[in-house]
Amino acid sequence: MDIALTFHWPLARFIIMKRFLLLCVLIAVVAGFAFSQEVPPVPVQPGQNLVPTQPLFPSQSAAPPVQTSPPLPPAQAPVRTTAQPEQAQPAPPPVPAQPAPAVQRRPGPDALQNYRVGRDLEARNRFEEANTYYNEAVKICIEELNRNNTNMDSYTVLAWSLLRQRRYADVINWGDRALRVNPGDYRIVETMGEAYFFLNDYEHALIMMQRYAASMPRGDRASTAYFYMGEIYRNQRKYLHADIAYTTAVTLEGSIFLWWLRLGTVREAAGEYTSAIQAYERAAALSPGNREAAEALERTRRLNTTAQR
Repeated sequence: MDIALTFHWPLARFIIMKRFLLLCVLIAVVAGFAFSQEVPPVPVQPGQNLVPTQPLFPSQSAAPPVQTSPPLPPAQAPVRTTAQPEQAQPAPPPVPAQPAPAVQRRPGPDALQNYRVGRDLEARNRFEEANTYYNEAVKICIEELNRNNTNMDSYTVLAWSLLRQRRYADVINWGDRALRVNPGDYRIVETMGEAYFFLNDYEHALIMMQRYAASMPRGDRASTAYFYMGEIYRNQRKYLHADIAYTTAVTLEGSIFLWWLRLGTVREAAGEYTSAIQAYERAAALSPGNREAAEALERTRRLNTTAQR
């Protein structure tokens, strides 16, 4: 065979080309059969998202997606297809109207306003008109307490109004009732202390004033409480105690003429003339032309001069 091909080269070339063509045909047939077995494409459903949710080649440096909330279980998040109609949700049952809570009535602008108007009239020496407003405040507060006997504001305005009317025994009576409701209401404590003082019951007055001052050292009536303590000690001739109480009173409230005058009086009685002169000078400055302060200042200066000789 090989020898024949050597001498018949044209024939050998023809045979080689024929075999090459047959090989190409065979390859084409095999490839066509393979492509005919490929899986047909899946039809796209309406509304289907054709964009991939994850990148084909995610970067290693990209941060993982953050899940904002855990997925709901199937029972809590049913899947509704687009073919299902929208179900109307039943309306919630109407909530029955609840009655408004009862509001505790306070003396508010009625009793308190009447008391304040009475104080303003009293300060202008219109005592009869002031007493009319005090009576109205007392009436309103008692009506309040008949409806609610735990209203401490009503007790307080009532005690204040009775004190301005000099009904001191009534102040003590209503004050005792109030403190049984709330022993820590020091507005009542201080008012009762003043009532005891004007009843000349200095023992109970001092107890009440000390109780108020210890509990409310910067309270609205602290300076007044110390003044009444000074008055009690002055009447008992405990001048050093009175000096301390009056000094505290004028330190807390330094614009009241009488308090400086009383401070000078107890210092003069104790022989402390230099400090008494200072107190009398403050009193005279607060009330220029006051005869009592001028005479006390002149007398104490004379006594101080005599004592220094």
